[in-house]
Amino acid sequence: MSAFKDMVAADNKDVFLNMDEFGEKHNLNGADCQCILQNSAAVQALSIGEGIHKTYPELYGDDLVVNVEAGELPEIPVYGQLFSVDDKNYLVDTVKEDMGMLTIGLVANER
Repeated sequence: MSAFKDMVAADNKDVFLNMDEFGEKHNLNGADCQCILQNSAAVQALSIGEGIHKTYPELYGDDLVVNVEAGELPEIPVYGQLFSVDDKNYLVDTVKEDMGMLTIGLVANER
């Protein structure tokens, strides 16, 4: 492995998922993982400039984005798969892997 890839692998846990900053322990599909959970509706609104003043009365579900090291999970999830976060069930909507980190988009119907 290149020196750069080694540095990125170390930074994934020590910087991006730092437990003193944003990282938290959660149970992801039966595995206790160091990860970051974000509500994707809020993330999208902030990224397109709508800010916190936007409300979503039309939403009847829960969107969640999980950032976790790929090696923390026993298998990489796929679209449509049932996926649990702290015993709450979601469906996998998107999965992206970049430099050893997974970004998993999850949806749940709460109606």
